[in-house]
Amino acid sequence: MAVKPAEIAMKRTEIVIVGCGPGSPEYLTAAARQAASRAGVLVGSPRLLALFAEHGGRKIALGRGTDAALGQIAAARRAGQSVAVLVSGDPGLFSLARHVLAQFGREQCVVVPGISSVQVALGRLGLDWADARLVSAHGRPPDVEPEQLASADKVAILAGGRRGREWSARAAAALQASHVAYLCENLTLKDERVRPVAPHEIQQAASLSIILLVRRSLVP
Repeated sequence: MAVKPAEIAMKRTEIVIVGCGPGSPEYLTAAARQAASRAGVLVGSPRLLALFAEHGGRKIALGRGTDAALGQIAAARRAGQSVAVLVSGDPGLFSLARHVLAQFGREQCVVVPGISSVQVALGRLGLDWADARLVSAHGRPPDVEPEQLASADKVAILAGGRRGREWSARAAAALQASHVAYLCENLTLKDERVRPVAPHEIQQAASLSIILLVRRSLVP
């Protein structure tokens, strides 16, 4: 009998890092659902845990702080429980996955890819993202000056938190002669909004936001 990849993953390791997509259950892959269903413990934010309300195992809701999250994952492993770590979007884009892999080792983890909000944001505008510059301003400003982004045709900024939104607004202002700023809020959810904005409007963005800076010649 053929064995599915998710089944192999749970036999090889106790930690599966599950990409849960941008927010809507419709954007959660079948592979993600299967991987989570096979874990004894789900670890993730309350928003992500809500995507697996039918899961009958233990759920650990994470607050802020990477160290606390890693400690809870380690405790579950010591108790002999298989763990699925839920991360938003795709695990490879600025997520908790990086810290989990570093702490426990890649040989102890299996990554289940998900759909990134960056993919959705650029898809909404009908643009590919092969050459997009990805910047995380989540939690703290990135180590790059906005002017250094001017050579990119498309810039996607993950902008969670007040400081991230402030930096994003500054970047949009610095590039507004050559790029149009799009605010992409609550992607795939019922209150989704994707619209061009003036730089100052970014500071009032929702917490689940992507800011796109698109060269004016590429604007749909």
